[in-house]
Amino acid sequence: MKGFFIFAAVPVLFWVAGCEITSNEPPPVPVRIESVSIVTEEEGGRIAAYADFSGYLSNGAATLLEPRQRREGYRIYLEVMERIPKDAVGTAALVPIERRIPIDTAGLAPGVYIVNLNGREEHLEIDGAGLRPASDRGQFL
Repeated sequence: MKGFFIFAAVPVLFWVAGCEITSNEPPPVPVRIESVSIVTEEEGGRIAAYADFSGYLSNGAATLLEPRQRREGYRIYLEVMERIPKDAVGTAALVPIERRIPIDTAGLAPGVYIVNLNGREEHLEIDGAGLRPASDRGQFL
C-alpha cells in the first residue's frame, strides 16, 4: 500500500515542478519616440555624448524603464521601454516626455556611428578632436 502512494505521488510532483511561476505584469513595450537629437558636451576635460529625445508614454500610469544600450559595429542601439501595470488606473491619453540618455562611447574607434533610438536614427562622429553630431561637420549619410 505504501508503494502505491509513492507511485501515485510521483506524477503530481513532476506536474508541480513543471509549472512555471508567471508574472501577471504585462511585458514592457517601446516608448513612442517623436524626435531624437545627438548632443555632445565637455565634462571635466572629457567629451560626453547624449541622446535627447521627446516622445509619449502610452498611459498616465506607465513607468519609464532604465534605458538599454548595445553596439553592433558602427551602430549604437538605444532602447527605451515603458511598463503599464496590469491593474493600474491611469489616463487613456498619451503623456509627453523629454529625456536625455547618456551614450556609452568608451572604446569606440574613430568614425561615423548610427545611433538608433527605438527606430529613430541620428549620426554621431568620433574623430581625433572628440565627439560631435555628424551634421555639425556637414556630413550627411
